[in-house]
Amino acid sequence: MKTIIWYQNDLRVDDHLPLEEALRYDDPIEGHFFISPKQLVENRFGVIPLGNERLHFLKESLEDVAGSLDALGIPFFVHVGHPLETLDPNDRLLFQRAVGYNERRREEEVMKKWKGEYETFGGFTLFEEDDIPFEKMPFLFTEFRKAVEYDVRPRELVSRKATAATRDVTFPFPFQEIEKDPRTAFPFKGGELAAKRRLNDYLSVPIRTYKETRNGFGVDDSTKLSAYLANGSLSPRRVFFELEAHERTHGVNESTYWLYFELLWREFFQWVALEQGKRLFRTQGIRSKRKDWRVDADVIEKWRRGETGIDFVDAFMRELNATGWMSNRGRQIVANYFAKELEQDWRYGAAYFESKLIDYDVASNYGNWAYQAGVGNDSRNRRFNIERQQFTYDPDGAFRNRWL
Repeated sequence: MKTIIWYQNDLRVDDHLPLEEALRYDDPIEGHFFISPKQLVENRFGVIPLGNERLHFLKESLEDVAGSLDALGIPFFVHVGHPLETLDPNDRLLFQRAVGYNERRREEEVMKKWKGEYETFGGFTLFEEDDIPFEKMPFLFTEFRKAVEYDVRPRELVSRKATAATRDVTFPFPFQEIEKDPRTAFPFKGGELAAKRRLNDYLSVPIRTYKETRNGFGVDDSTKLSAYLANGSLSPRRVFFELEAHERTHGVNESTYWLYFELLWREFFQWVALEQGKRLFRTQGIRSKRKDWRVDADVIEKWRRGETGIDFVDAFMRELNATGWMSNRGRQIVANYFAKELEQDWRYGAAYFESKLIDYDVASNYGNWAYQAGVGNDSRNRRFNIERQQFTYDPDGAFRNRWL
């Protein structure tokens, strides 16, 4: 019998409970990662979910974790297909549970037909399910934050260092390497080593002014940790405890608190997604709010290409298309414009982000899009004034000039 670690969005060896459990046994260990075939073909929103930028970052991350596992004597395999098509259901199976509805449904299919031992673990969220003090998640973030920010502490993590070696990973389908655009605000590689390096570098100096710079468009204006959290190269617990260590040495200020605040926003959307399941993807959202959304193919295509004629929106969209990255401020602006000004079905915008963003995370992406569209966790029908946003965040036009 073998012990199988089914990797999903947990591409690391640090703070990885399935790995630690696997090492307790004397059986041979294998790591496996599965790409759903549906991620590689065009969906009903006209996009391929696992787009080139995401795929390139994923490959770097897989090669990194493959090298770390290889140093432990654990082979690592990448497949396209369903786990039940490849794995022996008589083996021991260990995996960290996902958050997304489709991912959970696949897990349920596997567990239902698994004949051997299996065990599941947490790790994608900062807190465990037993830590969340609600029978039903509150509708508003503020209520969630006030209940957990001082009273709930993450479980202690098990530290394990990644190796500096990588191992080539072969995708069982054509893969085209891409070069980073030199204008990108995300010049970092994928993988746990790059994640740890970025976390350490950011907590050395830039963190001290995070609250003031977080809406900027430069490399160090924000943490750039979201991509590593999204595919699990970095655990949210690791970020929390490293942030605490920084505060013990350098003191607490508004910016260090604000990073914790942002971790709680991520946490909120994860638990909302788990509770809402399929409802998160409905046109009326989790609020069951009926709206007369439009689906105008030419309007959507111009928005995607950055050809709306609204310079600030177009600059952000061209940045996304060229790099797979966009600032948080940019995401709010272009999503709000898509839903409120163009009045297009918000799911088409969310699906495009899913295809393009290297830090795509199902809960954060669809939760934030629904929020901006007025069908999510927001009691207000907020509408952005693009001209005011432009004056506030790009008064000299430097960002627009870079991309237009």
